Amino acid sequence: MLKRSYLFYIILLITLGIGCAKNNDVKNDNTNTEKNQDNPVLARILKEGFSRNDIVEMKDRYVVQGDIIFYKQEPGQKNGPTTEQARSPYLVAPAYRNINVYLNAGSFSSVNLNSIVDNVIASYNAVGSGIHLNRVYAAGQANIEIVQNSSLQLGICGQAGFPFSNGQPFNNVFISEYTLNYYHLTSTAQLTLLVAHELGHCLGLRHTNWQSQGEGSAIPIPSTPGTDGASVMNGATCGNNWGGFSYYDQIALKALYPVTLGGPDHLNVNESLQTNQLLRSQDGRFILVMQGDGNLVIYYYNVALWSSNTTTGVPGVAVNQGDGNFVVYQNGVARWSSNTTTGVPGIVVMQNDGNLVVYQNGVARWSSNTAGY
Repeated sequence: MLKRSYLFYIILLITLGIGCAKNNDVKNDNTNTEKNQDNPVLARILKEGFSRNDIVEMKDRYVVQGDIIFYKQEPGQKNGPTTEQARSPYLVAPAYRNINVYLNAGSFSSVNLNSIVDNVIASYNAVGSGIHLNRVYAAGQANIEIVQNSSLQLGICGQAGFPFSNGQPFNNVFISEYTLNYYHLTSTAQLTLLVAHELGHCLGLRHTNWQSQGEGSAIPIPSTPGTDGASVMNGATCGNNWGGFSYYDQIALKALYPVTLGGPDHLNVNESLQTNQLLRSQDGRFILVMQGDGNLVIYYYNVALWSSNTTTGVPGVAVNQGDGNFVVYQNGVARWSSNTTTGVPGIVVMQNDGNLVVYQNGVARWSSNTAGY
């Protein structure tokens, strides 16, 4: 059941392990799969749209579609997994986007991934997203360890998982040397695709062909199609040859992990946004931009969440006035306002939860009601 991943988050997201199983040689044995949806991890998996028939329970984890790992308790957590976030799978948080990758070469006896890992890292970095991968040579320095694991069921080439709820990337890529040798899937092109695919899961990418895989739902990635035959993240890819990231693979990575282009996250009193100026949330996911068409818009990556509905073709300016009102002007005419004129100077903040808020003396007086991301 070769699996690829859907280029998605997040987002969630972000919510993004491989599926490199060898076509239909693997059948899921669900006889021991826990079906109690009250279990928070199982509930999360089902909420993501995966079929119950694709879930296999193991001692410390669930394995979905043969290659995607959901730990019952995330590493470092003492009180079980965090499941209250609305968006799943989770994405890699800004604090962890400089990611160290370690190849445990000593765990392999016949497969050499040394140059392959270097090439995959270089390919990810060449995309130009906000994610940067580094090769390290000590396990203690690693965020992600690539390690041989021949205990995987025959037919499963590799496994990985989605980012953890604390924003760290999934910490392991498991490669089955036994399966690779059994099916003679050891060419450089085949192994490169396998490693790239599994690392994609660690960064939060679902199988691009999730719909044809029978998954009930997924969080789509903006500006990418429902299908992409060239995607590295399609399921059923074990044994396929690496041809580089597809155009939409690259769009997906840059949509999920945009390069922070700067911009403050707030406007102080009497400050303004001129045409094409913006506020950016501290985590880089949300921007408020004063567009050239006169519209003031909040974007989540490149999805519009809210606007002032002032598209007239006339450039405007958004002003945080000294009387506490936040106003969009075009040619000196007020076209929209937050209606927060109290005489108390305020601050306008683009928050990490997606909400744009006008605060006066620490009290929220107006918001865009776009929180929850």
